[in-house]
Amino acid sequence: MKWYQNLAYKFVSFMQGRYGSDELSRFLSISAIIIMILSYIKPLRSISIFSLVLIGLSIFRTLSKNIYKRKAERDKYLKIKFMVKDFFTLNKNKIRDRKTHRYYKCPNCKANLRIPKQNKKKKIMITCPKCKNQFTQKVH
Repeated sequence: MKWYQNLAYKFVSFMQGRYGSDELSRFLSISAIIIMILSYIKPLRSISIFSLVLIGLSIFRTLSKNIYKRKAERDKYLKIKFMVKDFFTLNKNKIRDRKTHRYYKCPNCKANLRIPKQNKKKKIMITCPKCKNQFTQKVH
């Protein structure tokens, strides 16, 4: 058991000062595994090289000592991830609320506003809760 503790100590001392694993590294590794599985399909065999590149990039990020660059890459990844997630969440909510509400975009701050449907077709005044901008919108 002592050799196991010695090996763990050596690994910890090797990883000291290195970036380690984060969300982007895990995403790259999982993508590489999925691409590797897809490469077993005969017409897609050539994409297996791409999976090796992704694994190499994930290992490079994990072992990198340039922590500030890896953190900047992670921040860009998370920004894109949340933009995609917000897009799908908004569209899911639009489908769910299609009978009771309408969604409008504030022309000033681009916030998405959820407004109850009106019985009559007319113009309504909408006040954005985020920037307090008032604008009129025709209700359909």
